[in-house]
Amino acid sequence: MAASYNRVLLMGNLTRNPELRYISGGSAVCEFGIAINRKFVAGGQDREETTFVDIVVWGRSAESCSRFLAKGSSVFIEGRLQLDQWEDQQGGKRSRLRVVAENVQFVGARRDGAGNSDAPAQGGAPAGQTGGGYQPRGNAAPAGPGGYQMRGNTRPQSGANDAPPVPDEAFNVGDDVEDDIPF
Repeated sequence: MAASYNRVLLMGNLTRNPELRYISGGSAVCEFGIAINRKFVAGGQDREETTFVDIVVWGRSAESCSRFLAKGSSVFIEGRLQLDQWEDQQGGKRSRLRVVAENVQFVGARRDGAGNSDAPAQGGAPAGQTGGGYQPRGNAAPAGPGGYQMRGNTRPQSGANDAPPVPDEAFNVGDDVEDDIPF
């Protein structure tokens, strides 16, 4: 039997606010849906189709998604397909295909921080801040050193990781040191 490969890359906008819950073992689970638009030409006319995909995220990434994403947020998802099967109350067999996200990157401009708004803010990042691509809800601020670390396009607010200045004497190595680079 040939080897299998299950990898999904998707980019779209959230169709609803993320729903965070915790399972009995204490692990965080966040579920949301995204809409992916595709434009194409058929019969000489421009057309557009939208595909809706359910996403599930686990662990600390789930908590970050719940905290920083809202309906309308743009995300880039890397994950795998998972088929869920169950029996409904009438005894019928049901199934659904969804994506288990292993990497979530927050895409787009930061919102204005006015809370969990359904409409994206205009103009991108506020003055003096980098466009980190995440949306703080309420008075939430991104974690600094020692806080959570999520793979992806998350950046701290400007100044959060600034190193102290290096003193000039650190560059004085003396006359006996060869400072030419041999290439």
